[in-house]
Amino acid sequence: MSTNELRTRLYELVDDTNTSRKGIDYLVNYYITSLGWSEDEAIKYTIKLFEDGVIDEIKVINGKEAD
Repeated sequence: MSTNELRTRLYELVDDTNTSRKGIDYLVNYYITSLGWSEDEAIKYTIKLFEDGVIDEIKVINGKEAD
């Protein structure tokens, strides 16, 4: 998958789960700037967080309802 396709997939998950794009962009940029990951690595990892339910768990902990 290209970077654009990965980002499209990520934003589909963001929109489907009513998650903040700003927050997810911050997370992806953190992985890139602080951990030195490539953009593809950061996006793939963030997609996995959605697929594994981690993002929903974080939203519950922060008082947001997970759908």
